[in-house]
Amino acid sequence: MEIGGPNAVEASLAAAAASEQGGAVHRVLLEEGAGRRAEALASRARALGIPVSAMGRGECDRLVGVRCQGIAADISYGYGELGDLLAAPSGLVVFLDEIADPHNLGALIRTAEAAGALGVVVPARRAAAVNATVMRISAGAAVYLPVCRVSNLARALQEARDAGFWLFGLDHRASGCLASGYSGAGREKMGLVVGSEGQGLRRLVAEACDELVRLPMRGRVDSLNASVAGALAIYRVLDNSLPDVGE
Repeated sequence: MEIGGPNAVEASLAAAAASEQGGAVHRVLLEEGAGRRAEALASRARALGIPVSAMGRGECDRLVGVRCQGIAADISYGYGELGDLLAAPSGLVVFLDEIADPHNLGALIRTAEAAGALGVVVPARRAAAVNATVMRISAGAAVYLPVCRVSNLARALQEARDAGFWLFGLDHRASGCLASGYSGAGREKMGLVVGSEGQGLRRLVAEACDELVRLPMRGRVDSLNASVAGALAIYRVLDNSLPDVGE
């Protein structure tokens, strides 16, 4: 898979150096006239024994299909395993129900990684996959954070419940609001379920949740973009476990 942009390439090189989840970097592509950061990343790649190919101006953008800022890479991306996430003794897993826009997927992965979630779970069909756009929008977080792809999201949610997770889904029609520091009936293991941009949670997915909640809305608009709603929910849940500014 080709990825582009300094953040995505830097994350991939860091994962390659540490032999982490994100997969191998096969080649780095450096455009003529690229900036200092891109040149430094190319030097890092050479130090790791990764070949660097010279490209003309704009060639990385055309090859990858995203704005690359002078640098791109060819990587092998590896999805995580659901069982590994569910085996965690505590934490938050984010389940995404048919999020089709790669920009929303990338933004949610970025927020989940930044806030300290365990990982993200997406369905294999009718949903965005991790691609160059997701890598760029996630600022490389898709390399660090396990992203699991499952054939049946409702079944994956049932597996999570069996593993002791309290599942709560975002639904703007729900009667109860998601409070800051929400603890899901006092559970150490929680799963946030975010619906698609258009129809929200599908019926079987909603029925697999222990509870449906909504974000408090004080204006005239009654819903938010999926990535914004998901980001707010992630931070509301993990708020108590995050350090204060300066810690």
